[in-house]
Amino acid sequence: MSEDKKQDDFLSGHEELLNSLHKKAEEKAPENEEVPAVEEPVEEAAPVLEEPIAEPEIVAEEPEPVVEEEPEVAAEEPEPVVEEEPEVVVEEPVPEVPPVVKEVPAKVPPKPKKPATPAEAAKRKHDALEKAEVKEVLNFINKYVKPATIVIVVVCGLFLFNSLTKNGRLKKEAAADAALMSARSAADYQAILDNYGKTPSAALALMALAQEKFNAGQPAEAQTLYEDFLKKHKGHASAVQAEFNLIACKEALGQYGDASILYEDFKSKHPESHLAPVALLAKARCLEATDNFAAAKTVYEDIVTFYPGSGWSSMAEGQLRAVESKIK
Repeated sequence: MSEDKKQDDFLSGHEELLNSLHKKAEEKAPENEEVPAVEEPVEEAAPVLEEPIAEPEIVAEEPEPVVEEEPEVAAEEPEPVVEEEPEVVVEEPVPEVPPVVKEVPAKVPPKPKKPATPAEAAKRKHDALEKAEVKEVLNFINKYVKPATIVIVVVCGLFLFNSLTKNGRLKKEAAADAALMSARSAADYQAILDNYGKTPSAALALMALAQEKFNAGQPAEAQTLYEDFLKKHKGHASAVQAEFNLIACKEALGQYGDASILYEDFKSKHPESHLAPVALLAKARCLEATDNFAAAKTVYEDIVTFYPGSGWSSMAEGQLRAVESKIK
């Protein structure tokens, strides 16, 4: 056998051995794996370099077959066990079973008996009409009579309340009038203001009290009362008189300059009043008090001219002669 043939036989035997080893490794691999294991890359074994076979000596005997050692197969690492999470079972709510309702058959209304006689039929018809009329009357009462009754009761109550209030007010006003008629002093007028301050008599009592203070030589207190009257009873019939008396209080307090101006304003404001000539006389008097006799003479002359034949004109003529004597 030639050397080339021997070498070819050796190589083909070596190749068959390697193929058988690979086939065994594939058969050992587990089948039907659920989770493929991630294998770490295995380093390829370096190719075995075959040492050159020394040429054997040519012997008549055949050489013994060389048995190569199988390469060590690397131990496969165990695959990691993956624990499966338990499935969560969601229980669906069981619908409530409705209670069983037994159907009760409706009672069949009894059939009305037919009247035996025409008289009985007429009676039944009359009774039915009476029931219908009574029902209509009750409905009418509920719809109209009851609300009307409530309104009438409310109106009567308001009328009664107003009557009682009015009667009480009238009684109080009558008592105030009686007290005013019998009053004789400042204390009496003050009592009327305290007890009957909201009655018409209170305004007159206030005027009378101010006049009592002025007559008693208390012009400052009288001035305060007149001012209070004009604030509370501005539209009263005695308001003009109160305004004039207020200026008289200033004159009594010695405020002649202010008083003379206010008297002139009063006469211009109320030219038709019976107090207009009185205001002019008071103005001339204030001018005399300040030794302004020429101005006082002019005022007296105006009174004689504008109010001839009156008592005020006579008074002005007498004062005019006295002022003329002072001027000379």
